Amino acid sequence: MRARGLVAMLGAAAGLSMAGPAAPAEAPAGVSIQLFQFRPGRLEVAVGARVAWTNQDDIAHTITSGTPDQRDGRFSQPLAGKGTVATVEFTQPGVYPYFCDRHQSMRGEIRVNP
Repeated sequence: MRARGLVAMLGAAAGLSMAGPAAPAEAPAGVSIQLFQFRPGRLEVAVGARVAWTNQDDIAHTITSGTPDQRDGRFSQPLAGKGTVATVEFTQPGVYPYFCDRHQSMRGEIRVNP
């Protein structure tokens, strides 16, 4: 048990995300995509949190960081259709706006607290 705890602490110190029994992960915070909206539109999480977006619409969407006029390249993931999930881990505090590249009026924001 001590070795597992040490491995988990070393991984956390290095900024690594570890899965499995050595480092049980918290369930990701969730954003649902329904009727061309991100719900909730604004989500606050702590540093190190994972956020999972689940597409509840029948059509494809994306989660693309930044704004349509100024993409920041932090993440861009497709959500091909109903039931698809994309997950992003936030390792730095800050405000992370995002949008759907296919439907640019769809916008959301993740606030990461220290």
